[in-house]
Formats: sequence, C-alpha cells, structure tokens
Amino acid sequence: MAARSAWKPGLTHIGTKKQLFLDDGMVESVKHGAFVMNNAVKYRDNPVIRRDRSWEGNDLHYGAVLYDDVDKLFKLWYSSWHHSSTERIRKKSGLMVPSKTSRGIGYAISKDGYNWEKPNLGRVEFEGSKDNNIVGPDGWLRFKGGIFIDRNEADSAKRFKAMARVTIESETVQDEDRDVSDPDRIANTRFAWHLYHSSDAFNWTPHEKNPVIDIPEAMWGPTGMMGWDPIRGVYAAYMENCINKHAFFGPHMCPPARRLIGRAESPDLVTWSEPETILIPDEKDPPDLEFYSMWATTYEDYYLGMLWNFRKTNTTILPQLVFSRDGINFDRRYREPFIQAGDEGDFDSVTVYAQQPIVHDDKIFIFYSGQNWRAASQMDVLLEEFGEDGPRSGIGLAVVPLDGFVSIDAGHHEYAEVTTKAFVFEGCRLQVNMRIAGQGWNTGLPELKVELLAADHTPLEGHRFEDADSLTKSGFANVVSWNGELDVGDLEGRAIKLKIYFKNVKLFAFQFVK
Repeated sequence: MAARSAWKPGLTHIGTKKQLFLDDGMVESVKHGAFVMNNAVKYRDNPVIRRDRSWEGNDLHYGAVLYDDVDKLFKLWYSSWHHSSTERIRKKSGLMVPSKTSRGIGYAISKDGYNWEKPNLGRVEFEGSKDNNIVGPDGWLRFKGGIFIDRNEADSAKRFKAMARVTIESETVQDEDRDVSDPDRIANTRFAWHLYHSSDAFNWTPHEKNPVIDIPEAMWGPTGMMGWDPIRGVYAAYMENCINKHAFFGPHMCPPARRLIGRAESPDLVTWSEPETILIPDEKDPPDLEFYSMWATTYEDYYLGMLWNFRKTNTTILPQLVFSRDGINFDRRYREPFIQAGDEGDFDSVTVYAQQPIVHDDKIFIFYSGQNWRAASQMDVLLEEFGEDGPRSGIGLAVVPLDGFVSIDAGHHEYAEVTTKAFVFEGCRLQVNMRIAGQGWNTGLPELKVELLAADHTPLEGHRFEDADSLTKSGFANVVSWNGELDVGDLEGRAIKLKIYFKNVKLFAFQFVK
C-alpha cells in the first residue's frame, strides 16, 4: 500500500464514496460529451393509487409516502376530497365555487412500490362498515409536514415522527386549507406546529412541550419535513417561506410577496432556527413563476430536491430537479420539468406534486400527486362538461435507475473523454455506473475504457489507455480492469486522476470499493 505521505492539504479525499456526475464538482474537463438530465419515467399503469373505494371522492391527494425498512413495505397516506357539481358555496367576495368535502385519510401499502393494497383497518365506520382503509382523525392529526422515519432516533417506540400544523385565530378556527389571499381570513391568525411520535404511525403521542414552534416566523406554507439530515447533523424542513407571512402580517414581512423556498433546522425537532430563504426565481425564469414547495432528501453526498414550479398564469405545478452539496445553495441548471405533465385529460395533465426520492434496491422511486386541474376555473369547466367524474386525480409513480438523475453522454463518432480532478481514494477496485444508450444511438458499438493518470496527467504504467479492458454492457457497478487485472490497491493513498473514454454510453458515477 502506498504511504500516507502522498496526502497533501486541500487534495480531495473521496475514500470509498460514490462520485456522481450530477455536476462538474469532480470533473476537470469534458471533451465530445455533454451533461444530460434524464427525466424520471412514469410507471405504465399509473396512477398506482386511484379512486376505487366507495368512500373515496374525486380528488385524491398526497399526504405522505415512505419506505419502512423494518416492515419491508412502502407505506402511503393520502387525502380524499369530493368536489360537487350540484352543491356550490358562496364566498363573502360573491364568488360561487364548487363545494369541497373531506372524505378522510386513506392508507395503502406495497411490497414493491408498483402494486398497492388498501388494507381493512377497522378504525372508521363508513356506510355501516369498518371494512375500509380510512385512518381516522386520531391517526392523522393534519400532519402538514408529512410523516417520516427518524433515522437518528434510538428508541423504536418513537421511530415515526410527524409535525402537525395548527391554525390559531383570534376569534375562531377556520379551514387551514383556505387560500391565504381569501379576504374572509381573520387578522391575527398564526400557525403553530406540534410534534408527535409513534411506534406504528397510527397511534400518536404528542410531545410534552407542544407547540414546539409558535412564532411569527412559523407562518410556513406547504412544508416538506425532511427529517434527519445526516450531512449537516440536524433535523431540517423545507417550506414555502414568504406568501403566508406577507398575507397575514403585511408588506413588511417578505416584501417580494411571492412563493419562495426556505429552510429551517433543529438539533432536536423542538428548538428551530428562523427559516432562511434559499430559493427564489431568477432572471432565467418566466415572470409568473413561483416556488410552491420542495421535498428533499440526501443522496450520497448531495441533497436532491423536487422543486414545485408554480406558473400562476396557467396554474400548472411541475417538479424541477435541484441539487446541493450543503443543503442551502441549490443548483437549478436543469430547468425543464423532471417529471413531465401528462397528456390532456390524463390524471396528471396539470399538476405533478412530486415528493422526495426514495432509494429502493437499484431504483429511485418518486411518488407524486397528479391532477387535471388546479384553479377553480379549471374545476368549473370539468364539472360543467363531465359532472363529478370530470375532475381526475391520483397518486402516480415515476422511476429513475440508481444514480440516474444526470449522466455524461457520448455519441458514436468518437470517444468522449472525461478527466477528473485529482483525488485520493481507498479500496482495491474501481466500479463505474454506465448504461448503453438507447435507440438512435445504435450506429456504433458501446465501449468504455478508463486510463489512470498521476496528478500531473502522466499515464500510470500498466493503467494506460492501451492496457484498459473495454466495458460494453450496462451495469450499476461494472468493474474496471487493465489487461485482466482488477486490483488497484497499490495506488491507494496516492493522488491520481481518471481519464474515461466512452462511446454510445451514458456515464453516471464511479466508485472505489474494498
């Protein structure tokens, strides 16, 4: 093994951590190749959760979804509403709108994320029977931040956590889902947040210090509770951090008066920092664009976010892939929707409310709530033309292969060349995640070869281009070799670079393993 004296201050030490090609953080140069965002692919039998129970209304919407690695199950909570074409209510503004009635919260489970079961919970009576999957108010408590598994909790009785948003008003408590721009809202309204824990995500115990957040800065809009952030070592939440403050407290609170994304942190889920606004639309965005919410998770050394882009003029909501290395400064270089809207009439033709990515085996699952309407005017048209079956919604699924968010792509005419920055690694084998490009790229044979360089770009003996064996098949962990030799342990601790040559290949990541 090489001596540790090869270490130099400031030199990147990657150890055995996977290095993604999300950005050029580890890239010195790219020749004849291009960074490409790979859209999530929708499941062919979407929606995975659809209206098929008598208690369910015509509007199914996300509540929370997670993978429980103890029970080996995907678990999903969803809200059900019914919009009536025959009953309408009048706002004080004079506007008549379709009535909206809550049908409750449903629960579903799945072993594989594709095929879902709605189990009989026996908790709530509907039409004379408790044989249904309705959770009931005691099992949901209006968890506006979602249910999450606390990866930092040692007590199994408290492994499920949730934050419930409570609306407190000076004279009465009104519907907290009412639009904040509604003039009927009473002044002196504020939000408070209560913390709960549970062993099973059904029976919840309130925290003894509730409310854990009861300050003006807690006027959060749609909130994605990230849970434990292993990179920064704190609990974190991402929320809409402006429009509610402006609407309830006046123009001195968040003067932009637009939907913006903030982040708050806590060491214990009880004491929270004041939210810091971290994402605002810029000059590259359409003038009517706002950020409705963002659900985020950590993935390898990155934060990945599904940023909800809200277009006010056409009232669409579609997710944009954003990423960060510190959880605060997010990169938005890929502006197109990560999950595309469905065709006209599809359940997800207008909105795609994407939740946080979930890694499961060799795939990344992104569940989302889709609707074919967003604004009241769109709902009116659907109800008028098609009746109560006009509004369509459901919970959909989009899938990305492991590490597959962004790749460096190479065509067939000549080798693309990617040279990394210098680094020090640990391990004895080099693996690459690569996929043979699809149709339209088949005019040449796929191939990938790796040359190892010293920090000064000198090719290393025995690991030159002419020594490198060709990789020609897709694989998440293809092992690189030179003249049949796999072991690179003698280079451990030495500053090296990779020079990767490839044709007809999508390159996602590399990693040294022991």
